[in-house]
Amino acid sequence: MADLGDKLDEIEELKDKAFTLFGLRMTPTTIGMAIAGIGSVLGALYGGFTMYQKVEEIASLDLGAYAAQMEQTSNKIETQERLLESIEQNLRDAKQLTYDIEKRVNDKIIRFEDKMDKFEAKVEDTKAELEDKLQKALDNPLSGN
Repeated sequence: MADLGDKLDEIEELKDKAFTLFGLRMTPTTIGMAIAGIGSVLGALYGGFTMYQKVEEIASLDLGAYAAQMEQTSNKIETQERLLESIEQNLRDAKQLTYDIEKRVNDKIIRFEDKMDKFEAKVEDTKAELEDKLQKALDNPLSGN
């Protein structure tokens, strides 16, 4: 088997395809590698420059203003928490007050119902007595009862 490089050298069109550029003897492959190398270096420089800009932007931030704003937000949250606790306590108090009022009203209703039952019983007794007296008077008008 013959060497591939020897066979390529034998092909007439590929022979002596090197040329001189800026005083350097180059082949198309060398130029391709040089362009790729230059592109990589330029890409790395651009990425580094962009990263440097971002770092500078972050370094120039006013952290004191952010800290003050965070402190203000924290104070607002604490105020809201205290207000919420106060509202919850007021609701608990109102609930207890409502329960107490309901209990007193129920107790008064029960007492009133007891009094009404007693009154109805007295009315029934009085009615029965009056009917009895009326019947006796009708039965014997001369007895004087």
